[in-house]
Amino acid sequence: MKFTVPQKDFLGILQKLFAVVPSKTTHPILNSILFSLQGDTLSLTTTDLEISLAVSLKVTGEADGELAIPAKRLLDIVKELDEGAVMLQTSKGNQVELRSGSSNFNIPSDPAEQFPELPKINVDTELEMNGDRLKSHIDRLAFAVSSDELRPVLTGVYFEFGESCLTLVATDGHRLVRIRDEQTGGHQALGSVIVPVKALNLLAKSVSGDTIVFGMARNHIVFRMGDDVLYSRLIEGKYPAVEGVIPQDNSNILQGNRAGIQRMIKQVSHCANTITRQINLALEENKLTVSAEDSEVGSRGRSEMDVDYNGDSIEIAFNSSYLEQLMKHVGTEDVVMKFGTPDRAALILPEVNAEQEETLMLLMPVRLMR
Repeated sequence: MKFTVPQKDFLGILQKLFAVVPSKTTHPILNSILFSLQGDTLSLTTTDLEISLAVSLKVTGEADGELAIPAKRLLDIVKELDEGAVMLQTSKGNQVELRSGSSNFNIPSDPAEQFPELPKINVDTELEMNGDRLKSHIDRLAFAVSSDELRPVLTGVYFEFGESCLTLVATDGHRLVRIRDEQTGGHQALGSVIVPVKALNLLAKSVSGDTIVFGMARNHIVFRMGDDVLYSRLIEGKYPAVEGVIPQDNSNILQGNRAGIQRMIKQVSHCANTITRQINLALEENKLTVSAEDSEVGSRGRSEMDVDYNGDSIEIAFNSSYLEQLMKHVGTEDVVMKFGTPDRAALILPEVNAEQEETLMLLMPVRLMR
């Protein structure tokens, strides 16, 4: 195998592929990228056995071939090279020679036969979606996914394909984000699936405004973006019925500047207990007060802000980190917050929804500590 490629193009592809390479594995071959050259088309593949990414790159090919090269070592070298042409060719034994300008490197490789085959997926149904739209959904959902491996269904994003819309949900049991996309309706035959958040984060880094094609199979989902293909195994299990936890009668409604409220939360949280992260929100007519204290170290913080509020006087407590993250992802200049009682979940909404879209965020309170 022998080819030449611009350093900038090569580096971009390697960085994209490296995101799939597992940080820990009992299969050393998974730390490699599979290279396959045919003519002037270089195909590259990485996998962690759950998620696979296959991309292609136009190069100047001189000799076809196939082999697996350690991803981190190759990426680290290419990252330090000057912009210009990079030449890669097979050398003696299992070595690969890499040249750029006056620099020369030799890297070990493995036979292509040792690299796992990509899953053979029989796609049942396909649908299309705008790439930027899906990326926006992922950016506002992924942070709310659980990292608890004991509850695997919560480590992914729930996709429900309905007659009138596509509903996406992410929750870790403390906070929840639900997006209803009315532009992607009419696919109810696809039912519902749970997609690992790692696959969606990889997708969000790769997509642009181009159309993404979903390919649905029995236990896999396939995303096609031009010549790039991302395969992901679906998470098996039943996603919790989240509609029942969304309060329908939170009648105490606050509207205020999102950035201002977020700044108050961040300021006051520096005085909160480092374990509970609890901050208190006190609401009275047209005023929001945010406070926190840590009696163990004697710290106390308090900040007030004028808001639009005419509901009952309420004091409610939240985890400051969770509340600040939700505020960060609201996406509009003003935020709407709906409260019921101090022990009931609060709703956090954008001032205005994007076109053909409805976004809802929910945060469970914590017990008020005096």
